[in-house]
Amino acid sequence: MKSVIYRRKPAGAGSMSAPELARLLLDALLDTDETMTGGPLPPPEGELLEQALEKAARKTDLDESVSGEELLERVRGLGWLERREDGGAAYELSPRLLRALELKALRRLLSPPLRSGGSWPRSGGHGPHEPHGPEEVWRWGEPLRLDAAATLKAVLPRSVGEMRLEDLRVRSGEGGRRLAVALLLDCSHSMVLYGTDRFGPAKRAALALSHWVRAAGGWLQAYCIHDRAESVAEGRLPFVRVLPSHTNIAAALEQAHRWLRRRPAEERVAILITDGRPTAVETATGEVYKNAWGLDPLIREKTLAAAVRLRRLGAELQIYLLGDEEEARQFNAEMARRARGRLVLTDSSSLGARMLLDLEGRRLA
Repeated sequence: MKSVIYRRKPAGAGSMSAPELARLLLDALLDTDETMTGGPLPPPEGELLEQALEKAARKTDLDESVSGEELLERVRGLGWLERREDGGAAYELSPRLLRALELKALRRLLSPPLRSGGSWPRSGGHGPHEPHGPEEVWRWGEPLRLDAAATLKAVLPRSVGEMRLEDLRVRSGEGGRRLAVALLLDCSHSMVLYGTDRFGPAKRAALALSHWVRAAGGWLQAYCIHDRAESVAEGRLPFVRVLPSHTNIAAALEQAHRWLRRRPAEERVAILITDGRPTAVETATGEVYKNAWGLDPLIREKTLAAAVRLRRLGAELQIYLLGDEEEARQFNAEMARRARGRLVLTDSSSLGARMLLDLEGRRLA
């Protein structure tokens, strides 16, 4: 009697369902090797995405002949990745996939997930929900605190039977103190120097923190620190990467100050994730002054002055230092002292959980 052995035929990209392809994309974005992105001439973003998708696909039943280019085209065809409006080669992740990515990053950090009273913590949180503030379009993954009147008003030009996701309107609630977080992420080359990837864990922690803060009813704005500091649009956060640049912490603190000043929050926090010390500042003429050797007096004083301005605003500065350089530790301790904030010495493996637990501790204090 002959025995018959059945083997599952490897699937191709075209046979994958949308949920399977979504999981593949999320895994690819979370597991990107950031040391590959930080060279003198980093590969184009599309090429990096193709490599990450191909690597993630090899862990599944996909046919080995399926290329990263084919997977990327299918993902783009589903509308999950969009080219930036400026026409560059950079991508933005769609809001729905971004919420799923943030939630997956959070679940990876905390097992079991951080809970408060059986649900995701609301910023500051106890008491009934009393709507206040301007109406906003509901975004997938956030609490559905529906404003019925505003939602019906958005639907009325058509009919209730034709309601769309973008018709849902929500308002913020008075369920506790509202939190505004400016996240300052060191994107300089030292974050992946000598083959050590500190940037990948920092970016995953940023994604998890983004979900935690927004689900709690607060605000979060991320900034990438290079020779200058630049704000990061929500859909761009999964794609930020290190560049061969210096670290302008003063510019990031100043941008955080301007953003926090405009937020009607009871608590304002600036979180700085870095592995060293500042090596650049902007001069009065707008030029960037750089010095990577030692701690330059001009860079030191401008950075400390920016930290003091945060303190005068009433914002707390929390510094998470990933490096072990003594000079960097001393400077960051001085910056935390001047800002009346605090310095946390940590490592890449515990960074995300430590940040979230520190914020939860503030909420329960």
